[in-house]
Amino acid sequence: MGKLKCFEIIMSENKTVFHPGEKVVGKVVVELKGDMKMRSLRIFMRGVAKVHWTESRSTGSRLGSYTEHYNAEVEYFFKRQVLFGGEVSEGRDTLLEGRHEFNFNFELPMGGISTSFEGKHGSIRYWLKAEMDKPWSFNHKTKKAFTVISPIDINKPEYQTCVQSSAETTLCCWLCTSGPISITARSDRRGYCAGESIAVSAEFDNHSSRTVIPYATLYQTQAFFASGKTRVRRTKFTVLTGLPVAPGTRGNWESQLLKIPAVSPSIMNCCVMKVDYYIKVALHIPGAYNLTMHLPIVIGTVPFRRGTFRFPEPHFFRENQRHFDSVDYLPIPPPYRETITPPPPFDDPPTYHESVGGAVNIWDDEDDDPRYNMGDLTYTPMYTYVYNYRPPPAYSEEDPNPVQICEVPAIRSAAEDV
Repeated sequence: MGKLKCFEIIMSENKTVFHPGEKVVGKVVVELKGDMKMRSLRIFMRGVAKVHWTESRSTGSRLGSYTEHYNAEVEYFFKRQVLFGGEVSEGRDTLLEGRHEFNFNFELPMGGISTSFEGKHGSIRYWLKAEMDKPWSFNHKTKKAFTVISPIDINKPEYQTCVQSSAETTLCCWLCTSGPISITARSDRRGYCAGESIAVSAEFDNHSSRTVIPYATLYQTQAFFASGKTRVRRTKFTVLTGLPVAPGTRGNWESQLLKIPAVSPSIMNCCVMKVDYYIKVALHIPGAYNLTMHLPIVIGTVPFRRGTFRFPEPHFFRENQRHFDSVDYLPIPPPYRETITPPPPFDDPPTYHESVGGAVNIWDDEDDDPRYNMGDLTYTPMYTYVYNYRPPPAYSEEDPNPVQICEVPAIRSAAEDV
């Protein structure tokens, strides 16, 4: 890079996670091995949500098929500051040899911005980019991404209600029809944070002649919207597997725990994508389709503060099945709009954990040749993670129906497009 020895963005106190309305403060460090002429040194802060996917289309003729692209974009903000030099492009200034530090200070919008997210067909991304505007030469750039978390307080009443549902089926073999097989299940509440455990209670009635196996799975649904089309991707995370339920018997789960890994909070305020979660409670039926039902939940950012919820007696399920409503877990996303609601305060400083999706490369078409970009183009989102959650025990030694807990590590291989 010639005279340029160091060109990087350093955040104040090494902070990499922010909430709406917070200040993004830091410095740009430039170290030169000789004097350098430039028009200006600028820094930009940008937030944008992008969606892109392709689909193959057949022409119905000898021409074969073609690829159709679907794109959508929402820019949340674009801010800039001049750190050295001036706005006039004809100007010439000389930055002397040595180490220089230039402070910057931006403020994030109070509302209308979504949580950072890296998905299969789109992303919500926030970053800083510093640029040296050099006369008669390529501009040098450095880039640094950071995480923004739009607060969802799961202590609100709408996230404290239980989610419950039921499903039933019968098996047919020639002219014979078996007795019904049914599931009735509920979660202890609707809202959780990553790191917590979902307490699932359920009843499995098996009046058929086959042995069935109960299990529960935590799923994430990513929905992307562009040009009037929707692309959906589902990813499987943690799994619980129970003991078999023999013919003519009933199985029970009492507050069995389903661990939530470091996943993105639910995203409900972006018009080009939506991130939802649900628990699939199911019975594996040999030789037939599995019986399944969904319990939609919300992953928030402000941890649960009050005491542990106590479940009613199991007969509660049977007496209230008529009140169970089926839930569409992919509604039309709300329109994008600015809000001025301040983020809720934290009781204690939040703890953050790297996303289970891992690191991504943030280079895009707006970036120049990587040879002239000195920034770190790898980025891993950081999400609120609750380490000190103490739920009730999953089961005791006297529990007749213990549950095996299995966390699925290969998350990418467990995902599917719909």
